Amino acid sequence: MKSKALAILLAVGFAAAVIHLFGVEFATGDVYPEYSSLRADPKGAKLLFDSLAGIPGVSAERSYLPLDFLSDGFLPADFLSDDRTTLLLLGLDPESFAKDPSPYLNSIGKLAARGNRVVAALQWDPERDFPRADALAAMWQVSFGLDPRRKHPYLYFAEAKDWKVLESIGAKLFAMERPFGKGSVVLLANSDDFNNESTAAGDRLQLVSAAIGPNRRILFDEPHLGISETGSVVGLARRFHLMGMALGLGLCAALFLWKNASVFPPPAANQSVLPRHHLTGRTSLSGLLTLLRRHIPAHEVASICWREWTTAHRPEVTPARASQAEEILRHSAARPLDAARELQAVLRSPATGNWPPATGIRHLP
Repeated sequence: MKSKALAILLAVGFAAAVIHLFGVEFATGDVYPEYSSLRADPKGAKLLFDSLAGIPGVSAERSYLPLDFLSDGFLPADFLSDDRTTLLLLGLDPESFAKDPSPYLNSIGKLAARGNRVVAALQWDPERDFPRADALAAMWQVSFGLDPRRKHPYLYFAEAKDWKVLESIGAKLFAMERPFGKGSVVLLANSDDFNNESTAAGDRLQLVSAAIGPNRRILFDEPHLGISETGSVVGLARRFHLMGMALGLGLCAALFLWKNASVFPPPAANQSVLPRHHLTGRTSLSGLLTLLRRHIPAHEVASICWREWTTAHRPEVTPARASQAEEILRHSAARPLDAARELQAVLRSPATGNWPPATGIRHLP
C-alpha cells in the first residue's frame, strides 16, 4: 500500500509541475511568434492590444481567420459591417509581401477599398538576402532601399509615388500612407514601434497613433504569423459547454481503472487462518451418471432404456417378443439390472438366433 501511495503522489506532483510550466510559458507568451498580440515579452504586441482595449469607446480584437476570408466577404455580416476597422499586420516578411505573386497586396487592396484602414508593418531580418519588390513596384509603385555601409543595415522605402510620407530621414522613407477606395493603406518599414518594449517606453506612440488612424475598432491579424483557427475537439467542447461531460467521462474512466486495479472485497490480512477447501475434478462419465440419477427414478430406468432402443428397432421386433418384453418390464421394474438381462435373454432366444446384436441393450451399473 505504501508503494502505491508513493506512486500516486509522484504522478500528481509530475502533473502539477507540467501544468505549472505550461502556465508559465503561456503567461509570458514565449510560445507565440514575435509581434503577436498574444505574446507578453518585449518582442510581442500584447501591451498595445491591452492598452487599446482599455480605452473607452475603442474595441480591440484578434482575427484568427485567413486574410482572404476578410477581403472576399466569407464572414458573418457583422464582422466588418461598419467598414471602419483598422487591421494591423505586424511583423510581415518583406520578401513574401512584395514579391510576385504576393498573397497580401490584392487582399489588402480589397479591404481598404471597402473603407477600412490596413496597416502593413514589415520586419526584415539582416541575415537574409535583400528582398525583391516586383509586385510592390508594379502595383503600388514602391521599392525597397538598403544602406550596406551601416554596421546594422535596416530596410527603408527608396521610392513611393503618390504616397503621403509619415516619417522619413532625408530620402529614406520609413512610414507612408495612401488612399485606397473608401479606405487607406499604411506601410511601415519596421514593426518595432508596435512591440511591448516600444509601447512601454512611450517614445513612438505618436507614430503608432497616426498609423492606426481615427477608427474605433482595431483588429490584430494573427494568421500571417502562423496562428490560425483550425478547429479542435476541445474547441467544440468549450463552444457547446461540454467540459462538464468530459470531466464526467474522465471520472468514469478513472473509476473503471481503479476497479480493475484493486481487489474487492480486499483479501484478509492473515489468510493462513482461513480453511482451505480442495476441489476435485470429475470425469464426463461421472457427470453423466450424476445427471441420470438426479432426473431418472430407479424404477423407470429399464423402461426408458427399452423405449429409447425400440425407437430405432421397433419394426424388427416381432409382436410376441414385444409382448414378452412389456411383461418383463411390468414385473421387474424395481430391478432394472435384472430386467435388462431378461430382455436380452428374450431377444437372444434360439427362435431368433443371434439377432438383435448384443449391444442393443446396454448393461447398467
